[in-house]
Amino acid sequence: MAADTTWLTRARQWLDWLDRPALRGLCLLCRQPSPHPLLCPHCAADLPRLAQPCVLCGHPLPIAGTTCGHCLRHPPPWDRLFALGDYGFPYRALLHQLKYAHQPLPALLLGRQMAAALPPPPWPQVLLPVPLHWWRAWRRGYNQAEELAHALSQASGIPVDSRLLKRVRSTPSQTRLSRRERRRNLASAFRVGNHAYRHVALLDDVVTTGSTAAILTRLLRASGVETVEVWAVCRTLARRL
Repeated sequence: MAADTTWLTRARQWLDWLDRPALRGLCLLCRQPSPHPLLCPHCAADLPRLAQPCVLCGHPLPIAGTTCGHCLRHPPPWDRLFALGDYGFPYRALLHQLKYAHQPLPALLLGRQMAAALPPPPWPQVLLPVPLHWWRAWRRGYNQAEELAHALSQASGIPVDSRLLKRVRSTPSQTRLSRRERRRNLASAFRVGNHAYRHVALLDDVVTTGSTAAILTRLLRASGVETVEVWAVCRTLARRL
């Protein structure tokens, strides 16, 4: 995986170079000329955000900073969930560019947007991107969660550990699977290395059923982590965790 790490480092250096003021051009959303990198002021003002989300699942509530009845009855294994918005426009389009069109620039934009909307401290010691199996990462060219993590780290100062979590078994895509099928699909798929962390944030692009986050959270707690947060660009509000 050393070659992949070198490639990712060069890619991030290329993104930094591309983001110079002299090269700022079109907004990634409206494709109009923009004085700011990647996103024009009009699109930035219109980006949807989760309104008063439940601190554990992200569903909207009448009062901010509270927990919904579903999570009180059936709490997920993590301690807090943070996501920018629902999995709809424009986040879906940007994430599809990142995951399926080999366009890494949306990671830089979305990482910065996440940094600007972070919940109040205490923040985690480290960001842990949800790992891809090496074969899928090789085919895609990068792990989109790792690219998001490095962009968020640049903007927030929270370090990234992309080696702690390993996906040791390749599994079919989760996209069309039910909750039960996702859990079965992910059984024994991950490993956690040695560490001394006590407070971490799992970082992914989208949280749908929460199956991946739940399995990783339990593995991290078994390895000695006391507080696990789940951070993502999007939370699919049509699904209950």
